[in-house]
Amino acid sequence: MKKNTVYMVIVSVVVVIILLFFLKGSIYRMAVKYEDAGGRKSYDIKDEKLASYINRSLPNDESLDANIDIETIINLSLDMTGDALDFSAMYSDSEPHKAFENGGANYVGYASFTAAVGNYLIKRFGMDKVWEAKPKKGKLYFFGNNVHKNAKDGWFKDHDFVVFRNKNTKEEIYVDPAAFDYFGTRRVDKREK
Repeated sequence: MKKNTVYMVIVSVVVVIILLFFLKGSIYRMAVKYEDAGGRKSYDIKDEKLASYINRSLPNDESLDANIDIETIINLSLDMTGDALDFSAMYSDSEPHKAFENGGANYVGYASFTAAVGNYLIKRFGMDKVWEAKPKKGKLYFFGNNVHKNAKDGWFKDHDFVVFRNKNTKEEIYVDPAAFDYFGTRRVDKREK
């Protein structure tokens, strides 16, 4: 009887770990909400090496131009950021071309890079009259509690993310490239007050 109990406990733990792994993005979105606390500087991509990297990273799909939508652009922006940069607090560049040259960025640079790539793709596919990507500084709420509440300065006083915004309908899609790298979540949720 004891062998069966130990066996069941081990199987249960393994199943829970597997479920947590596959549901980590959903769990993250349930637990963490984002609040916009102001904008960061937006950058246009003028660096030829970075523009070339973006164009080479696009899927080799003839129907891409005809079938592109904002969801695809957001996903491409996140994928390109994760492929081009390493995320680390030791990096300090927030300009996308400098982060690209260095191969890494902190959360400010990560968001700036994703927004710049997003805007480049939005413009390339002729959607710039309707959509824009903006890097934002903001606050994270973990189960409703502001995690930045007692931080006065330094690295943890705020957190950067990107808002893709429809200029006509005002629809906003929140993405956090750092959360994508760590948890695989492509979208994050706005905090409702």
